[in-house]
Amino acid sequence: MYKHIKEMLQNGQVIHVEFTKKNGEMRKMDCTTNLDLIPESEHPSEDRASYVNEEVVRVYDINAEGWRSFRVDSVNVLESKEL
Repeated sequence: MYKHIKEMLQNGQVIHVEFTKKNGEMRKMDCTTNLDLIPESEHPSEDRASYVNEEVVRVYDINAEGWRSFRVDSVNVLESKEL
């Protein structure tokens, strides 16, 4: 599932994710890692270490306008979204 999500994001897509947070609350999010869709002030810095954890995906939440993450094993719905 991690690789599938990363492939969707690497293709520049916005994805709609619905997942269960640790506290049991359901969360819906439209997100991307496409820098063309993320304000320049929010772009990751070049000096940031690239640690890979295949249990968690870090994305930019289009609606909340900030970086968020979700656990792969908590995903209930995953789909491409048209903007």
